[in-house]
Amino acid sequence: MIGDTSYVTAVAIARDGKRAISDSSDHTLKIWDTDSGTEQRTVTGHTNSVTAVAIAPDSKIAISASWDKTIKIWDLDSGKELSTLIVDTSSVKAVVIAPDSKQAIFALGLDGLQIWDLDSGRELRTLTRYTSYVNAVAITPDGLTVIAASDRTLKIWDIHSGNEQRTLTGHAWSVEGVAITPDGKRAVSASDDRTLKVWDIHSGIELRTLAGHTWSVKGVAITPDGKRAVSASYDKTLKIWDLDSGRELTTLIGHTDRVWAVAIAPDGLQAISCSEDNTLKVWDLLSGKEVASFSGDYGFDCCAIAPDGVTVVAGDRSGRVHFLRLEGVSSDR
Repeated sequence: MIGDTSYVTAVAIARDGKRAISDSSDHTLKIWDTDSGTEQRTVTGHTNSVTAVAIAPDSKIAISASWDKTIKIWDLDSGKELSTLIVDTSSVKAVVIAPDSKQAIFALGLDGLQIWDLDSGRELRTLTRYTSYVNAVAITPDGLTVIAASDRTLKIWDIHSGNEQRTLTGHAWSVEGVAITPDGKRAVSASDDRTLKVWDIHSGIELRTLAGHTWSVKGVAITPDGKRAVSASYDKTLKIWDLDSGRELTTLIGHTDRVWAVAIAPDGLQAISCSEDNTLKVWDLLSGKEVASFSGDYGFDCCAIAPDGVTVVAGDRSGRVHFLRLEGVSSDR
């Protein structure tokens, strides 16, 4: 679907699976019906590029961040702007929303993290002590702990007190992504140093290093059972890892340019990857085989899989948002 008129840098799908939202550097967001792939409305109000977007777990509101130094809260049903939050930086790189849909955490570039109450639109606290940009943020399933990646480190914070619990060190270059296992016990970080690391969140101990990529690792996703991770790299490959042993299970080969992101289906059997080679690829995670490929006219920067495990939403650099269905896609094709 032709939606925005410039880069689509992020997409999000509501937990109820009914709608998706995409951001763009043309200052707008678009809300989509995931069943039909039709645009429901264009949301305007930002005055500069939109850099991050998220949908609350209750599927009622969406949050966007922009270079215009604002964060906006939107009603997902009507597209109405509910609140505008003013921040001191234009470099908001990530937004996450707590599982109870009551709080949001924003990565504010060099200014660290801010936690906001979504009902009142009030800033609750700022978490600082950063000397470099915060690149990625993840929140534990219980909503009590947030992990933020910056430069070569990750910091673990208690959301309610705002206290830093520990700093995780070990990466040699910038940490670009972080994911948390469904049980909230382990985190996996992806770095420009070509490795991933598995961490014990409670103790802060590095459990193992996952080495094998030959260029920067830009994305990581964890299977719903928490046993495997899939990493996406500039080396044109994805790798499947066993998190208990740290063993590389297989390398997914097929892309011909940088792989930017990966998403895993809710059943943990398939993953989708998006690449600068203008393709989206579907992978069988048991066999390691490529089972489907979609080619566009421009590179893909972002992708997501709906809770039904069938609908895929991806954004490309021309402003198009693509809706794909995985029905009948299997390793036996």
